[in-house]
Amino acid sequence: MYLKVVISSLFLIVSISIQAQKKDTSQLKISAYVDSYMSSFSNDLNQQTFQPYTTAGARDNTFGVNVAQIGLHYTGKNIRGNFIYHDGDIPQATWSSNFNNLQEANAGFKLLDGLWLDMGFFATHIGTESFLPKENMLGQTSFITYNEPFYQAGAKLSYEAKNNWNLEFWVANGYNRHVDNNDAKSVGVLVKKEFSKNTSITYSNMYGRESDDSSAVDQYRFYNNIYLNHNWKDKIYLTAGFDLGTQTNTDLSNADKTSLMYAGLLTVRYQFTPKYSVTARGEFSEDENGFINGLYQTGFVGFSIIPVYEGISLYGITLGGECKPNDNSYVRLEGRYLATGNNQDIFIENGSVTNERLEIMITIGFFIDKTFKI
Repeated sequence: MYLKVVISSLFLIVSISIQAQKKDTSQLKISAYVDSYMSSFSNDLNQQTFQPYTTAGARDNTFGVNVAQIGLHYTGKNIRGNFIYHDGDIPQATWSSNFNNLQEANAGFKLLDGLWLDMGFFATHIGTESFLPKENMLGQTSFITYNEPFYQAGAKLSYEAKNNWNLEFWVANGYNRHVDNNDAKSVGVLVKKEFSKNTSITYSNMYGRESDDSSAVDQYRFYNNIYLNHNWKDKIYLTAGFDLGTQTNTDLSNADKTSLMYAGLLTVRYQFTPKYSVTARGEFSEDENGFINGLYQTGFVGFSIIPVYEGISLYGITLGGECKPNDNSYVRLEGRYLATGNNQDIFIENGSVTNERLEIMITIGFFIDKTFKI
């Protein structure tokens, strides 16, 4: 039902804008994207179960579709709107159960030159990587990205300033939420500086109460991400990102204290030719109190039945190669090794628990955009 409402609303916006702006050259872009995969994991789960801490290629020993999506994007002189419908394993494994097939649905209008107000459902403004493989150098996202928000419901005030500055101010329902779980709202910013066509730095954050209204204590989360993009002569591409998060009243040793987590990644690509490249990524994540990555039971207190929990500590290495038949497609082969901390045997291999996982994935992706002046 909501899908029909959103489509009808978007076309209504387009129709009204056309009538109101006869002298304006407006644009309607239609986009489509498909990413398919075959993957294999050393972690023993059946084919119907999604692998944990994984976005792309989430089913073991299975041919599948990571994402299939179609979008409508309207831009006029004073109004704009986006609608993206998607399906596949990425939405099923990571998206909101309330709006599983709705990737984006938002509309906005221009307040002043360069200043826009948009409202609705959006992809997140936080993170070094995108959840969409086509926007990253590797198909499989990092463990860090898996635990960052993928989507958000809210409003943003955006401004494209002079000297290649981009600024955004956000008010959202919460961290990775379409439907709010409390009567509070989260706020965040994004600041991007493009020093040249080859170098940029982006910082983003989100602050708000994440605990339910019925919770005995309030838990306020402050999450930060910063990353650098740089390339040398279109041959070597580098992305370096770092996350830092805190949350009040979540320390496992003292519930009155504030917890801290941090994570980072470094991705480097070498472009042999416009068609062929290789990419390597290293990553780590430390969240000993588990307010972002979750908790894992490591044992019991003494000889009692009281369980002991700790947050997941993890590092990983990914290597991949890519062939681009044309500018709108890719074929990728990549492998990843993940390892968690001592006593964190969260994987199963050959019937035994282990703290390591190996994975191999082949992906084929194709995307197209067509713009019409209306």
